[in-house]
Amino acid sequence: MIYVALLAGVVALFLAWRCSRNVRALKERNDRLTSQIYELRLEMHRATEAHEQAFDELRYELMRQTGSLKVTGGMTVDQVTALHPQAAAILAGFHIGGCASCAVDGSTRLEEAIAANGDPLQPVLVALNDLVTEGTDRIMTEERLRTPNVQLAL
Repeated sequence: MIYVALLAGVVALFLAWRCSRNVRALKERNDRLTSQIYELRLEMHRATEAHEQAFDELRYELMRQTGSLKVTGGMTVDQVTALHPQAAAILAGFHIGGCASCAVDGSTRLEEAIAANGDPLQPVLVALNDLVTEGTDRIMTEERLRTPNVQLAL
């Protein structure tokens, strides 16, 4: 009887060891897959940003060539905010005014304020011109009021 119990114990230990080994292998596989998913999401995020930037540049060039560019980099921040009630929200979304860490003087030219943040000019001008072409009587919805204020790192 003792030998049967001893044999059952050894078999149980062997099965437990095999299970722990399988669990370890599955954890390693899960870690690899999670890492691959992270890398793919990061690559997708970078590609999306590059496409959005190219799209904004094309829209800016189209606005410039058709003469529908109402907001330019030479305008002051005060002039831009006077054009539409939500212009300040657009600027705040690009960290131009809106909080203590990104405050700007109203007499600062828009291109200077944007350059101080190290951001490209075209996306801000496209967003502002989209807003201004809607007219001051229409308020843009949250979805259309694209303000990339906070971006989480992947």
